[in-house]
Amino acid sequence: MFTKYKCMLKRTGVTGLFLVLLSIMYAQEGEGVKFEKDRLFTGGNLGLQFGTYTVVDISPVIGYFITDKISFGTGATYQYYQYKDKVYPAFDFKTNIYGAKLFSRFYIIPSVFVHAEYEALNLETAYFDPTHLRHSTDRFWVHSVLLGGGYKQAIGEYSSINIMLLYNINETVDSPYRNPIIRMGFDIGL
Repeated sequence: MFTKYKCMLKRTGVTGLFLVLLSIMYAQEGEGVKFEKDRLFTGGNLGLQFGTYTVVDISPVIGYFITDKISFGTGATYQYYQYKDKVYPAFDFKTNIYGAKLFSRFYIIPSVFVHAEYEALNLETAYFDPTHLRHSTDRFWVHSVLLGGGYKQAIGEYSSINIMLLYNINETVDSPYRNPIIRMGFDIGL
């Protein structure tokens, strides 16, 4: 029962963080909120790994700089996993993970930022349910709240690469990855 309240408090805290950042955006006196195309950015993560474990990760994002220091965005995630056991082929498997995310970044200085993200991933029970409480052909959703920071390095006038160190504060036995999470990606200004 304590775990239920702990999860609820974590989600409430992240929701509060997003609301605080939104209030900062609207609190600027004398400035109307207007859309500026040059504040849009896109990017994401691409990952490939081949061998006993084959992993393909395609996670595009699109975002908007509300101020010079605050950005919000959304994205999709698709991951393909395949495992080939050379000794016991019966343990071979392949699966697809997909989902969506919402994120916010606050830039402390132009190259260092704090990152908050909510991610929902759909997993196949046969490979990601160690408790075996679900039917093996089912899929289920895992909800993660990722908090951390990152470093952004410009590689042109409108593009950059970034590296982040994130912690899933809502980590459960069902989570597809463990803390800490190291993520590399790129951003391209539109």
